[in-house]
Amino acid sequence: MNDREIFDSQAISLAQIMTWGESNEEVWKPDELGAIFKHQLSAPLQVDFSNLSHPHMRRIQSLCLTASPPIESFADLLHHPRPPVELLEMTKEFAKICRSHAECRLPDEIATMLYTLSIAVALTKCNRRITKLDRQGLGYTFGWALSQSWLDPSTRELLEHGSQAIDREGPAADV
Repeated sequence: MNDREIFDSQAISLAQIMTWGESNEEVWKPDELGAIFKHQLSAPLQVDFSNLSHPHMRRIQSLCLTASPPIESFADLLHHPRPPVELLEMTKEFAKICRSHAECRLPDEIATMLYTLSIAVALTKCNRRITKLDRQGLGYTFGWALSQSWLDPSTRELLEHGSQAIDREGPAADV
């Protein structure tokens, strides 16, 4: 499957995403994942997208530059007061691509966390549902993410808000 096919694909079940490349041995320790995640959040967002020859680079650049305040990193996007939904959708798709490409050197846990966070932020800050996962699937997704010991407090708070949003009558799926 090429980048375009993955980007355009229907929602993949979280169970399938979580088992890609699964092995019985632990590759990364929690403190290492925490450091990698912190680095990933601070890395320039446009650089990561361009490393995978993202098909919408010009649009990504435009969204990052026209946001107020401008978005330079994944942390800027996730903690933005009014994040562009389109950029959250692209981040979710970027994370899916990272799970299936050897050239993307993100650990699976980090890619899955970006996937989950983009969904949580879209739900809570944009009142938009950018996934076809049902309530049970979203509950499982947020439960997995919240169980990660390496999360920083502000990221955990984003996920908690996302988890609370699925417990209320939430927005209909936009995808």
